[in-house]
Amino acid sequence: MAETVNLRMSGDFAEQELRSLYDWLMRDLDALDYMDVRLQSKDPEPGEMGDTLDLIALVVTSGLQWPAFIETLSRWRGTRRHRPQVTIEHGATTVVVSEAESEFVVQILKALEDHD
Repeated sequence: MAETVNLRMSGDFAEQELRSLYDWLMRDLDALDYMDVRLQSKDPEPGEMGDTLDLIALVVTSGLQWPAFIETLSRWRGTRRHRPQVTIEHGATTVVVSEAESEFVVQILKALEDHD
């Protein structure tokens, strides 16, 4: 059974950061073994031209390895000049990753996964 994990960014450069993370994930062959990575856009607001990139949807085809996923996300964030805030949505659960330690985030996500 496939599950979806959504990744969102906020701020002035949210769309550029989403594209950067998407490219990073597409080059991570280990991640691609257990997920399908998709960009999703939202419909334009009145007066806007074209779609705006809204999120990255990770369609997880087998058990999501939270520690490996967070490590990949942490490595990507480490390449950014200003570490962007990433919102992870998994089911009814939302976790915001800002400057939190990756081990702490893994513990939170594993606890949430255990309560799904």
